[in-house]
Amino acid sequence: MRRRRRCLALLFIFSAFITPLGFFYFTISNESGKFGFSSEYTSGFQTSEVAEQPENVQLDFKSFPDSECSDFSSNVTIDYPECLSKMQWIRNGWKTHQCYADNYIDGSECSFRYYLSQVENYCPPMTETIRRNGLAKMSPSIRRLLPIFDGIPVYMRTRINRLWKKWKEGAHEVMETYEKTMTNRKKLNVLVFIGFLANEQKLKLAKKSDHGGPLGELLQWSDLLASLSIIGHHLEVTTDKDSLRSVLWKYKERGPCQYVNGTRQQMDTIFTDIMGLNILRQYHRQFLLNNRCRIRLLDSFGTHAEFTTKTYFLQNKQKLSGPFSQRNPWGGHGLDLRQHWTFYPHSDDNTFLGFVVDTEGVDEKRQKTLYPSALVYGKEKYMWENAEKPIGVLKKFVKIHATVADLEDVNEKKTNQSTVFDDVKNHGFLNSQEISELLDTTTIFFGLGFPLEGPAPLEAMARGAVFINARFEIPKSRKNYKFLAEKPTLREWTSQNPYMEEIGEPHVITVDINNEKELEIAIKRAIELKPKPFVPFEFSPAGMLLRVALLLEKQETCGKIAKSKRWPPVNQMKIFKTVNSGDSCEMTCHSQKMKCESSYFPIINSPSLLQRQFGCSSTIPDASPFAPFNCTVQSSAYLFSCASRPPLEVVRVCPCRDYIPEQHAVCKACL
Repeated sequence: MRRRRRCLALLFIFSAFITPLGFFYFTISNESGKFGFSSEYTSGFQTSEVAEQPENVQLDFKSFPDSECSDFSSNVTIDYPECLSKMQWIRNGWKTHQCYADNYIDGSECSFRYYLSQVENYCPPMTETIRRNGLAKMSPSIRRLLPIFDGIPVYMRTRINRLWKKWKEGAHEVMETYEKTMTNRKKLNVLVFIGFLANEQKLKLAKKSDHGGPLGELLQWSDLLASLSIIGHHLEVTTDKDSLRSVLWKYKERGPCQYVNGTRQQMDTIFTDIMGLNILRQYHRQFLLNNRCRIRLLDSFGTHAEFTTKTYFLQNKQKLSGPFSQRNPWGGHGLDLRQHWTFYPHSDDNTFLGFVVDTEGVDEKRQKTLYPSALVYGKEKYMWENAEKPIGVLKKFVKIHATVADLEDVNEKKTNQSTVFDDVKNHGFLNSQEISELLDTTTIFFGLGFPLEGPAPLEAMARGAVFINARFEIPKSRKNYKFLAEKPTLREWTSQNPYMEEIGEPHVITVDINNEKELEIAIKRAIELKPKPFVPFEFSPAGMLLRVALLLEKQETCGKIAKSKRWPPVNQMKIFKTVNSGDSCEMTCHSQKMKCESSYFPIINSPSLLQRQFGCSSTIPDASPFAPFNCTVQSSAYLFSCASRPPLEVVRVCPCRDYIPEQHAVCKACL
């Protein structure tokens, strides 16, 4: 009897646990089927895709004589630089794989021309396009990401869910405003390999994110996944070495054709980070060699030309380094500098990816509390070191809040003989929603000088707080600041957040927080300002969707590019020479309210242009990050640089372009 009761009890517990799970699975499965979604689970995690019927294409190659199909204009290589060589190859190689016959090649010149012009894009078409390969369609449904949720950390899932309403609004906005730009885009196969999560057992970054650890990387990866899904590309997401191997093998097994029945066969773009790139280099070297130009590397602080090749760095490491280190562990990847995608738009050589500012729940009409308060930007104890003086000044004017996650006991300050946490209300670790609610009532978001270039100041500004941005008396760089000592950049930080410094009042006040008089004036001014919530367009969902869609569609780092097909368009280029000694091209273009465009360097790197600019009788080649300059042409494509500051006697030639206000990555004619 007792045994029977025990069995019944176990059966009840089992059914109570399983039934909700089964119901959830049944709901998602039926919902996916109802909306026409199909999901392949061959490896890793993929977006669910709407099943599309292959096109029924009727072709009559006999309507053109072969002689006409193989007749190209004398200047065809200007717009199609690889057309003639591809035609020559396919005449002999079309039988090497079945996929060519699947694309209607039958051995005739017209079938070759058709394939190279309308399946691929190497040659000019004979007539209007007969067929259209798979197009990316805007898809603001979170269902596409459901299969991926199983493989990403809790923080990423929570953020994507929390902001999805804003993403949908952004998708609607970008389609209303930029409909022509967002339609007729190729549907790409995109691999997202989050390398630092493949080392999670060792680094525990995802685990730490639940207890006050760094969130910048996870935040950006979350927003990238949301963007790629909404703009309609097919995603393969991997966070470990085994699933990465499966995905790569699947694409390796496919043939050499780019399309079969209108469906994209090849891997188009690979997003990863530096740890992921190292894993590819260690375990999948041949794949990396074949696909190096398709890599897009998430690189928060950016990479300068001096650090992109090991050879140049080793030859010049002493003058490129300071007292803390002469190593370059995060550089030396040999990529086009545009393949480095950054957190902020701080380096014209690199590409700005960015992130989205959380504005969920922002109410512009909401009034701040009657009594001014400040939230200190520093969620770990070490960030408050040596902050007694500025915190003491702040205490004179406002009530201070903190979110220090590892401050276990407020009485611990007495043990350390520090008064910095006296009269400070510490909330401990808060999640994103709780931080947002606290910022809604905060007058001042107070920077202590670290962390550098985090996302929090933008989120404070989005909720109407004034950011007091710590200015550095001596700019910080890898040459004088330990935290930056091994970063592959020569950037100089003039403040905790130079991007915010450029925004200025009424949202940002940049001040030396160790200068008591200046700080008092800044705090009083911040209390008076009462700004409205503000988010730059490039950090909004619509801004990020537009930018990512354009970059994936237009930015080309593989193969030969016809001058007429370059992006940004070549006709947007303006050429200036540096005027002030030691100025970089970045500084020169910025002085003209423009951006330096590194993709233009190969165009202006010509003896004839230098002869016109400098009156040279002849030119010499040099592998230097300052070239082209004076009568010297660049001899290394890896060393074209917007940011490099030359010796006094060097006058650089700089290619500049305009940009859309609050959208630095996109020129006005790029849409």
